[in-house]
Amino acid sequence: MLSGTFAIQCCSRSPGQAGVQNREKLFRWAAESRLDPNHPNNAGMMYMMKQAGGIAQAQDYYRLEQLQEEFNFATDEQISASRRFRLLRLRDSEVPEFRSLRMIPANEQEIQKDVFAAYEKRKHAASVETVSHPGIDAHRAAVTKYLKQLREQIIQKLRVAQHRRTLQDMVYEEQVPDIGTLGTDLLRLTEPRHPLRPTRKERKKVTAQNLAGTQVKILVNIVRGFDLPVRAAEDVQNLSSVYGASQTVSRTGLKLHESVAMTTLASCSLVRPYVEVSFQGSMQRTSVAEGPNPTWNEELEISFKPPNSDFSPTSLQSIKDKLYFHIFDEVVMDVLQDDRQRGSVVQQRIERRWLGKIALPFNTIYLNSKIEGSFHVLSPPVLLGYAYEDRGPRGDGLGAQGWEASSGNTYLTMFITIEPYLILPEKIEGKFESSEAPSLLSGVEAWRSSFTNLFPQRNIKTSVLDMSGKTVFIMLYIHPLKPPDVLLNETASTLSIYEQVAHYVSLIPSIDDSVIYNSVCDIWSTCNQFLQLLCGDEEEHAVLLCNYFLHLNKRAWLCIGFAVPEGQTTYVLTEESRDVYWLWCASGGEHYSVRDSFCPMQAVWCLVNEDNVSSRTVHSKYSRTFLLRSPVGLN
Repeated sequence: MLSGTFAIQCCSRSPGQAGVQNREKLFRWAAESRLDPNHPNNAGMMYMMKQAGGIAQAQDYYRLEQLQEEFNFATDEQISASRRFRLLRLRDSEVPEFRSLRMIPANEQEIQKDVFAAYEKRKHAASVETVSHPGIDAHRAAVTKYLKQLREQIIQKLRVAQHRRTLQDMVYEEQVPDIGTLGTDLLRLTEPRHPLRPTRKERKKVTAQNLAGTQVKILVNIVRGFDLPVRAAEDVQNLSSVYGASQTVSRTGLKLHESVAMTTLASCSLVRPYVEVSFQGSMQRTSVAEGPNPTWNEELEISFKPPNSDFSPTSLQSIKDKLYFHIFDEVVMDVLQDDRQRGSVVQQRIERRWLGKIALPFNTIYLNSKIEGSFHVLSPPVLLGYAYEDRGPRGDGLGAQGWEASSGNTYLTMFITIEPYLILPEKIEGKFESSEAPSLLSGVEAWRSSFTNLFPQRNIKTSVLDMSGKTVFIMLYIHPLKPPDVLLNETASTLSIYEQVAHYVSLIPSIDDSVIYNSVCDIWSTCNQFLQLLCGDEEEHAVLLCNYFLHLNKRAWLCIGFAVPEGQTTYVLTEESRDVYWLWCASGGEHYSVRDSFCPMQAVWCLVNEDNVSSRTVHSKYSRTFLLRSPVGLN
């Protein structure tokens, strides 16, 4: 800052003549330099200028940066027109077209001029109203537009909570050994080297920055299969006619290749399956096993490449690729027509016949870190030339009830994980606005926290977020709702009506919240909103099916737990008779007995009805019936 004496000397007519002053030039200099009138160093000059009439009135502000404009190297218009600055700003705002960019050129000349073409096209399409067309297409277009707007609102609200970091999130370090850890290490020396039931060890987390340039793989351990269809007797007869055995007589009077034909008939009556795994264009397969209950116990490695080599949670959640498992039956066909050459010539054709498939989204594997269990194989209703074996009654003391749900279904036991361990998205734990009383919310949260401390593996839900971003109690979603009249057929049986209602709910498309909102927030919509949007995840399907069952005078609960392959999910639990309960998968329209060993629901965390949320203080990792005997609830 220039002092008053130095300013007077600079504004003098000749150097060194301090007494001669040019008042007009001094006043003009003071106006151009925006001299602060309230600064103590300028008090003398302001007083002189005020006496001389060079300043009308002192300003009522204090300028902290007097020379700010001199350091503005570009105007606001130039900054707005800069492609690089706009690209940085859009990436920071997590715009879908630019949030996966890792590096932006330092020079604006290196940025393509049409880099914003897709973004401008999407904005223009969102601003222009869609021309109304009668039918389902107009409704889908309106729903898509509404979901995009809702997604932007949710992301904007949760942006501050997502970018909060702690020291543990940024710094990963090994724990300092203490007496407890040393004692645990000493106890490991006494453990058997080959335990009968080994447990899998937890892996270390790897940040997205450390994954650059490394190879990420999906490890698939295919253990065994259950109840695969076998070749029918008619197919065996057709194969025997192809081989044409036992009709050619040799010089010694013996029938040629009769033993070979009998061996072929024996092998044709079973099945020789193998599993083919494919993901992102790469394919791996197992060896060929024998029989309808094969055992492979093989580990396959599938390469994985994220978009733009970005391993951030936001980029990984946007992947829509699926991991496919196809089961084939390998059939060896003898195509040699001349029986005279069978002793010296072998001419065969290997066929593979498709038996079923499993489609597992990558998002499911990523969010659950690892998946282990028996997966239901989707097969066509009719497999020409194949039939299921009759297993007969069970021998576990439960009768045939447990097998009714899984009769005629094929299952594949597998273990799937990602190597190395990828960082999962952060869970939003912030407090949101609610219409409930604060005292009631604090009491419910205290009850949930007490159970969480006792059972860390359980994710008990007492309150959820609605579509307006407010916290509401989960019990408010449960209320009897009348199904469509077309489903209430008076001539049909009671079980048939329930199955029709479940099938009707399963026809509504299922879309996970992580795909819609691109975050880990779990937003629940009401039944009315769900039917208007015609899309939702497992929670919306389960709530709608539970409300339909309640209207049909059927005891029903929302069952929140862990299932295979969904992970954390919501089913519907119904009481069929005394000590007979069924679990309904609302998104698939299927039902299982709680005693079924192949039931997808592996662990039950809590039950929800219109009055209460209940759980039980029992240390049981996999249990599906304990909650109905001695529950502990909010009331």
